[in-house]
Amino acid sequence: MILVLVGPPGAGKGTQAKLLCARFGIPQISTGDMLREAKRSGTLEKRYLDIMDSGGLLPDEAVIGLIARRTVEPDCSNGFLLDGFPRTVPQADALDDLLASQGGTRIDAVIQLDVARPLLEERLIHRRTDKRSGQIYHLVYNPPPPGAELEHRADDRPEAVAKRLDAYEAMTAALLPFYEQKKLLHRVDGVGKPEDVTHRVLSAIGRPGSGGE
Repeated sequence: MILVLVGPPGAGKGTQAKLLCARFGIPQISTGDMLREAKRSGTLEKRYLDIMDSGGLLPDEAVIGLIARRTVEPDCSNGFLLDGFPRTVPQADALDDLLASQGGTRIDAVIQLDVARPLLEERLIHRRTDKRSGQIYHLVYNPPPPGAELEHRADDRPEAVAKRLDAYEAMTAALLPFYEQKKLLHRVDGVGKPEDVTHRVLSAIGRPGSGGE
């Protein structure tokens, strides 16, 4: 099972990715997580760090290289879920080429989580990370416990959030029709309890029986 989970920043891709991966027994491949880990470990080039901190998106070759290395690891032998990639048609073409080179596998479904922009902004701007545990909190919906050492990520600040959402909308304008034409795209309402959203996803891809039941 190879799934692609797409949606704007703040749509809940990370949460749904974990639930779906548990359901199908496949690993989550999040380019965002991989890049943040590379940033923390000091293995990310400074030019890429500057792009990330300004809310921009990294060049395709940087992201595709990460995915190529990750998808040949043993835990991906039965499939995987791509969280937030691809975002453009060239990236989608590169992903198809990568899968073809790795034994001719293909994507089973592309899931788009739909959330209105005002709610996305609220979700992102009030998000905070505990520096010690890495746990993500929300100042309104999931407040941190007393004593948490909070960090407001540079790309979650208002100016960067607006830039990230604008970039996503511009890039995916062509991506979604691309996958729709291939009859792979499933658009799902991303608002509500996580388990309810999961149930919608499973129903959309013809795999009901988990989430919300």
